[in-house]
Amino acid sequence: MDMWRFIDCINPAGERPARPEDLQRFEETTGIYLPDDYCAFLLACAGGICRQTVSFDFSNGVWAGYVQDVGGLQEDPVYSLLHNWKSPPWPLRKDLLWIMNDHGGNPICLRLDEGNEGKLCFVDHELAPENNEWTLEEASADDWGYVLPLASSFTAFVSNLRRK
Repeated sequence: MDMWRFIDCINPAGERPARPEDLQRFEETTGIYLPDDYCAFLLACAGGICRQTVSFDFSNGVWAGYVQDVGGLQEDPVYSLLHNWKSPPWPLRKDLLWIMNDHGGNPICLRLDEGNEGKLCFVDHELAPENNEWTLEEASADDWGYVLPLASSFTAFVSNLRRK
């Protein structure tokens, strides 16, 4: 799917896409510098609920789920990147940035850890420990398996989406 088709699937509920100054304020507030392809998405889309059935796979090609809530630089805490970064409703590390979730509420995140910046991953919230006493390296290991790779970039993730 191309980026514009994905954006067309999202109901922004009256919110406007980010402006360059919104991106700058987010980056200054969080210390997170977003990848260019994801910035382009935020400048074109406010986030919101995915109103069509859009399917995605894990990086190994196995079906993973459907996109449900898509984050943006908006005020609604359900869709707000800043709110979900400050107060995630799931057990997340600060080296993960929630950008959307699937139909089961599992976070889809941008990785921020060195060497993996901009990669997308899926966090299985049913398997993740409730405490913050885990590392992203442990959670990504084959024997833990609750932080799973999705794509090498936001663009790669979107290009593999498909409508059902």
